[in-house]
Amino acid sequence: MDAASAFRELVLNHSGQQPDHKKLMNVTFFMGAGFSKTWDPTSPTGNELFTFPKEFLADIAANIEIDELLTQPGYPSIDDTAPSKFKELLYNLSMQLKYPGIRTRYMDELSIRYTIDEIKAIVLKRFETISSLNYYDEALGRFPAPPHPSDNQKSILQFFQWLSEHQVNDNGAARGVHMNFLSTNYDYVIETILDNTGERNAVRNTYRGVTARFIDGKRNTNIVQDAWSITSLLKINGGFEIIPNGNMYEFDYRRRSFDDVRNRAPEIMMPSKEQDYSNPYFMSIFPKAVRLLQESDVLVLVGYSLSEEDALLRFLIRQFAEDLRDVHGKYIFYIDYTDPAVLNERLQGCFRYMNRMDVNNVFTYSGGFVNWVTQILNPQ
Repeated sequence: MDAASAFRELVLNHSGQQPDHKKLMNVTFFMGAGFSKTWDPTSPTGNELFTFPKEFLADIAANIEIDELLTQPGYPSIDDTAPSKFKELLYNLSMQLKYPGIRTRYMDELSIRYTIDEIKAIVLKRFETISSLNYYDEALGRFPAPPHPSDNQKSILQFFQWLSEHQVNDNGAARGVHMNFLSTNYDYVIETILDNTGERNAVRNTYRGVTARFIDGKRNTNIVQDAWSITSLLKINGGFEIIPNGNMYEFDYRRRSFDDVRNRAPEIMMPSKEQDYSNPYFMSIFPKAVRLLQESDVLVLVGYSLSEEDALLRFLIRQFAEDLRDVHGKYIFYIDYTDPAVLNERLQGCFRYMNRMDVNNVFTYSGGFVNWVTQILNPQ
């Protein structure tokens, strides 16, 4: 059976619309940068986001002493803007932060943290010069739908609306298909989708792995979640809206000034030669992601390369089915433009035992996410 037919059959067989089906089937989508680019072609890849052209830096130089900021060892000039040099800069700063004994003469913990916050502000600014963030609309009380949705956006919204219709809540107990999301992206694409499909209340009805004290400047009144109504949305590389505040967090989905972003920098994991996931946000989010994967019945990988450089995230994904004993009754779908043989090779690199798995459990689709969901929604 092909990947589209197999997924459609799984959903229909486990639909809450069937009165005799009493359980939840947890479907977890692992979304990479390719998914955001499918939603919005202007959405930057990692290389685009972390390449700072001289013109871009000149534009923000009025706000920051950019020459001093980006002339740390390993990042010798503002003309040297390759992503590899950005990784060197972050590595240099993170190692000095982690190991005080190797700090340069005039760097201390606070100066390093301030520098990293300035860089995060630059990254957010860079994102907005390439693409756009769909900010929360306080007047509407939700993330607005695209005013003129593209064909891709229409198909994606139709697909997630269709999925949401296969979960039914009966007297506080849910049955059928339950969606969850793991994302490597900083943006608000998933929130936008959730706010324009299903129950249409993304801020209230998603669990983020950490509970914000304030959301968009207002005290969070939804601190105890109900399992039957909640969708997990775990951003494992952080997000532009996640703002540390002492030992707590705020979520702010509103448009903010550049100075405000500098003063309240978002919690985002930026590329480095050694990425450090040991801060409180990531220490909280990873156990939640592991449990979510272990409790999931279906894993859908979309727009993520399973790169060998992302060794930790590959290890995380493997928690969906750590070994052959865990894979019984579970399904993997991998959607990407890459050749099917390459997709299988990537999966085998992540799930080492896959060559001994039941081949009926693993499906690859060599093509775009929209093509896949279109075949699901409109079977031949």
